[in-house]
Amino acid sequence: MPAFPESILITGGAGFVGGNLAVFLKRRHAKTRVVAMDNLHRPGSELNLPRLREAGVEFAKGDIRSAAQFPAEPFEAIIECSAEPSVLAGYADSPDYLMETNFLGTYRCLEKARQWQSIFLFLSTSRVYPIAPLEAHPWRENDTRFEWLDVARAPISSRGVQEACAGQGARSLYGLTKLPAKG
Repeated sequence: MPAFPESILITGGAGFVGGNLAVFLKRRHAKTRVVAMDNLHRPGSELNLPRLREAGVEFAKGDIRSAAQFPAEPFEAIIECSAEPSVLAGYADSPDYLMETNFLGTYRCLEKARQWQSIFLFLSTSRVYPIAPLEAHPWRENDTRFEWLDVARAPISSRGVQEACAGQGARSLYGLTKLPAKG
């Protein structure tokens, strides 16, 4: 089994997913250098910085839309959590930020991983898949969230969405811009 990476860069590291993942990894692997990179564009993301610091996670202000804003030193692993996550982004106004962050930014992360020969892990929501099968799948409401039900041989379950889920159909601009990185 390969050793756990000695250094990890988490893009979108001050966001909900990236911040929680950074804290979890640092607590689980105290000797690993964990750096949360974020442009702090999303209101409230700066409120996560004290929690990251207390957990021993380093913070690097940077924007994945610009290759020059990545840390100079290479990382063994990059975990791409950054996104403009709103499914409404780009509908009422210009989709530029959405396209540049979700599509071009992910490309920049992949290019850094290639240059640094880093392990690359891409995280996204289920909204990269078409809306219709997601909404049609049976679900239940719990105290804190909605949860899909387990159905035999279905590509959607309580564990998430499998890549075998139908790829054809309408999706949000978020889904459209994150879909190419899914592979």
